Amino acid sequence: MKALAMVACAAALVAAPAKWTDRNEYDLVLTIRAEAAPRKRLALLDQWKAKYPKTELEQVREELYLSAWQSLGDSARMLAVAREMISGGADNAVGLYWCTLLVPEAKETSPDLLAAGEKAARQLLAAAASEAWQKRRGEVELLAHRALGWIQWQRADYAAAEAEFTKCLQQDPNRAEISAWFGTVLALDRQPANQVPALWHMARAASYRGAGALPDGQRRQLGTVLERLYATYHGEMAGLDQLRMASVAAAFPPAGFDIESASAAALRKQDEELSRTNPQLASWIRIRRRLEAPDGEAYFAASLRNTPLPGRLKGTLLRATPAGKPQELVLGVGDATAEEVVLKLDSAFPSDGAAGTVLEFEGTFDAFTKAPFSLTIVGNREKVEGWPARQPGK
Repeated sequence: MKALAMVACAAALVAAPAKWTDRNEYDLVLTIRAEAAPRKRLALLDQWKAKYPKTELEQVREELYLSAWQSLGDSARMLAVAREMISGGADNAVGLYWCTLLVPEAKETSPDLLAAGEKAARQLLAAAASEAWQKRRGEVELLAHRALGWIQWQRADYAAAEAEFTKCLQQDPNRAEISAWFGTVLALDRQPANQVPALWHMARAASYRGAGALPDGQRRQLGTVLERLYATYHGEMAGLDQLRMASVAAAFPPAGFDIESASAAALRKQDEELSRTNPQLASWIRIRRRLEAPDGEAYFAASLRNTPLPGRLKGTLLRATPAGKPQELVLGVGDATAEEVVLKLDSAFPSDGAAGTVLEFEGTFDAFTKAPFSLTIVGNREKVEGWPARQPGK
């Protein structure tokens, strides 16, 4: 617990009032202050508490308990003391500080503990603007946001946790512990847009070695997790070393930074093969995929309407109207059984065409409906190839 070295700060926060219950209490406290052995000091503190349960020096006693438990490295007991100091809504600066610091170190995540930690962190955050905290304001604010982020993480409120961890790293970019937590939360959130930032933050926590770095053992453990997540997302280990080096240089990924997912790589290779073997179908798939995106309708209006097709397309005739002299053809392009394109011609064919006839055509984008998918193209009848010739006598 790196921050626990600040117990001297906590002890100096509140001046002890020299109001003893009697001479025996005074002598006992002097004995406690002189005792160097933490275990013996705790025994003396227990005596003090038993003999003088009500004393005006109760806060001093709690601070001495904190110091003794800190010397023994017992953060759980320290947290219990800190919570006792702020029980009943007491605005005790020392208790707020240590409760905020130690809640994320706790092994339990009970609703009661999380609520207590959140209350302490928010009170501490509000107090940070006061004159008493001016010299340590930045440190205290970072401490509060760290605790709030961890608490929201335990509650699975990932968006709130991400917001708190962002504030932490904006204030201190070298807090590798926060980078590790941030990466974990982003990975747990499972939002597609969060997966690359999750890998970035985890790579930074596992690779950064400067001030604020994680201990070697934790970095190695996190590195193993990073390798597994990277391989799952990217499909192979290529590029991981470059990610590690880039993440060491900055707490956040630069704008536009991306890592190709395994599914995107497979789709890209499929598109490349299709462009080689069937460029017409590949062209249609690119058009349809873009139109089916969340902003497909806006894209059509801004980029496609009244512009020519990028090339000739091939489609299967499903139906044509009006009967006898069709001028509007409904075609399946990517799927020979699905009505995808409505081709409106400048003039009618002199005879019907049978369903299933394969046609090649060109034209201009005219209209688009996303659900159900329907793309309207206007074209010249003379530019349509494959329409069956009119049979004699018909």
